[in-house]
Amino acid sequence: MTLFDYYLQYMTEVWEGKRPAPEGITLPEDGDEAARIQALGRQLQAMGMAGFVRACAAQDGTVLPEELFVTESSDLGGLQFFLQGAEMPEAAPERPATPDPDANKHAFEVFLDCIAMDDGLVQYLIDVLKRMDRKEFFKLSQITTKLDLDPEEFLYWLGRRELYAGEEEQACAAMMDHALLRLAEEGRLDVVAALLSGDQKTFEALRCEAPELVHAPVATYDWYVQHYLDRDYPIRLIMRLNGVKFPD
Repeated sequence: MTLFDYYLQYMTEVWEGKRPAPEGITLPEDGDEAARIQALGRQLQAMGMAGFVRACAAQDGTVLPEELFVTESSDLGGLQFFLQGAEMPEAAPERPATPDPDANKHAFEVFLDCIAMDDGLVQYLIDVLKRMDRKEFFKLSQITTKLDLDPEEFLYWLGRRELYAGEEEQACAAMMDHALLRLAEEGRLDVVAALLSGDQKTFEALRCEAPELVHAPVATYDWYVQHYLDRDYPIRLIMRLNGVKFPD
């Protein structure tokens, strides 16, 4: 098992009451489920993943190999980036702090930014959403953003992502979604993969043949990158192609 596996296992056991809260975690006895979730989330953020796993293992009298906490950190990909802030105190900045890139983003945008950094997390999210597993979605949202997010609200928002954007982005999302889904139906998944990876030559070839783009002078590669690739539409398309259902 990886450090991440232990973290998910122990967190689930504590949340479901199958394991007493370890030292450093105190849950309200009389609070409702929402209160317990919020309390657990705040304290997990403060304790950090490694500290929580060590505390739970100590409850069982289990000594986990130290290599788990050293070598596994490099295997967590993008996830580790979002956990390390909770596990290590930040040094006092010598210069004024740079602006927070997530300051004006919707919580779901931040969540997807975290997910997109690790292919394993993308596949995990797809599986969770297909099963509509609320507990697993909660764990994933806690691990990546330290927020309590709702899967149905998330799917509603992502399914209508372009409605919150300007007209040019709405047009781009509609045209590219139609073109990419058509290519997938035709079995040209290699072309879809190349386009989603940002291959410019593939896009230039597509705009010369695709009925969705051939008569749209605005459909340049920069337009595609700015209004589609740099947004949340690629991961939404991947979810659709993998069977995730979005609300009507």
